[in-house]
Amino acid sequence: MISIKRLLVAGLGILLLFPACKKDSGYYSYENQLKEFDGSTLEFLQSEHQYDSFLLAVERVHLTDTLKSGLYTVFAPTDASFKQAIENMNTLRTIQGRAHMFINTIPYEQLDTLVCRYIVRDTFASRTMVLQDGIGLTAIRYNYPMHGKFNRTDAEGHVNGGPGVITFSDTKGVIYTNRWSNASTVAIDIKTKTGLVNVLDKDHMFGFDEFIPRMNPTVSSPWNEFPFYIPGVVGLEQFNRGGNKVAYLDFSLNNQGGQYRPADQVDIATAGEAGLKVGWTETGEWMDYTVEVTETGEYDMTLRYGSGGSDGRVHLEMDGKPIVGSALVMPGTGGYDTFRDITTTIQLTAGRHLMKLYFDFANYDLRFLKFLRKGAPMTIPGVITLEDYDSGGEGVAYHDDNTGNNGGKYRPNEGVDIDFAKNEGGGYQVGWTGTGEWMNYTVVVKETGYYNTYILAGSERSDGVVHLEFDGVDVTGQLKMPNTGNYHKRQNVTTSVYLTKGTHVMRFFVDHEGFDVKSVTFRPLN
Repeated sequence: MISIKRLLVAGLGILLLFPACKKDSGYYSYENQLKEFDGSTLEFLQSEHQYDSFLLAVERVHLTDTLKSGLYTVFAPTDASFKQAIENMNTLRTIQGRAHMFINTIPYEQLDTLVCRYIVRDTFASRTMVLQDGIGLTAIRYNYPMHGKFNRTDAEGHVNGGPGVITFSDTKGVIYTNRWSNASTVAIDIKTKTGLVNVLDKDHMFGFDEFIPRMNPTVSSPWNEFPFYIPGVVGLEQFNRGGNKVAYLDFSLNNQGGQYRPADQVDIATAGEAGLKVGWTETGEWMDYTVEVTETGEYDMTLRYGSGGSDGRVHLEMDGKPIVGSALVMPGTGGYDTFRDITTTIQLTAGRHLMKLYFDFANYDLRFLKFLRKGAPMTIPGVITLEDYDSGGEGVAYHDDNTGNNGGKYRPNEGVDIDFAKNEGGGYQVGWTGTGEWMNYTVVVKETGYYNTYILAGSERSDGVVHLEFDGVDVTGQLKMPNTGNYHKRQNVTTSVYLTKGTHVMRFFVDHEGFDVKSVTFRPLN
């Protein structure tokens, strides 16, 4: 049976395609003086029936309960604001030959960013915004800076003698007002039991000037804040942002697996060995990844995949040109959830590139790509994948309290305990850590200077402690590992270090056990 909620979501999507009914102006007949509503901010918005689109967006980003309690100032965009934004976006998508999107299908992380800007921490009546420069306001999430300034309009021949209006501005995080994006109110200071509501003008387009570029980008950009470092691991579910025909090509109408990035059309499911996989692949599809190759040279490229057939084929392109040696013919593995590795050697050039994984003959599910310099140390800046410690064995390249690899998923004949990383990002992580254990890595620091350092770890405990040494010198001091709630739910522990140019031995030292760890990433401080 179709739920009432699903019917409401579908109905709102359809309504946003057509001219609105009599309330489409988004204007309320409130006078510009304090009015009170006997209920919460959420109940006020629900009672007026001109904020249905805003309420749907609020529900999608899990802020509905927030508006039931607490103290917030809401600058409420009306259905007309959403209608204008979505119609403009879908007109462009029609020209581009791309499917239409609505509130229930646009990218969650982008919707979250924009919705949060309309909900301000604490209550701010218009009288607090009368300063010459107005006041700074902080959005409910991410400490995002907004701004409010109160003015009176001209009326009946009197300058500044008319109704009061708040100019509500998205500051873009800059101090230069000419770069701000502004919206005006038509009703202000509506008092509820949990806060204040100001109603935005019907001509305001939801998202200020960022809705279309955020929801319908035409440039492929990294999924995470930074490109993937090579050498390193590329989790194939973390293809670029940009949508279908920009960051990827997928022939299905939706994400058939739905386990990750549900608003995108690439089909992502949970892999049988845990972690995520890209499935339901079709010949001719592709995915883009922005990468940063740290050093020119030969690389071993390993693809982890599962296939119920035989002779599957893929190849890689870099900046639109095929990478010599990257074309793989993939034998059957016995099933789509029976995975194996296939490795080839390729030549890569240092620098930032757009890498495309192309499905030449698709009969497989894909997990991740791993790149390692062939016969050369890893570089800094870059990522140190911790399963790739030096060769030499116990007491030379590493020290582990037992002789067996408890995870057995990588380098199974050595003592370091390695398992698959069982959530997004792919690759491996070192687990079963013991106090006093350590691993060595020969690295080349390309330039002397300060580096931001990110240790990606997960734990169900709060007592894990590590430090990093370079050539026997402690460069970080003891770093406490966070309790993330799960060994495979990871979080970065961040510090900064000063490193000198040249070849060094980095040691990862476990001061106190109780965590799993995936990688250490070094980025130049500036």
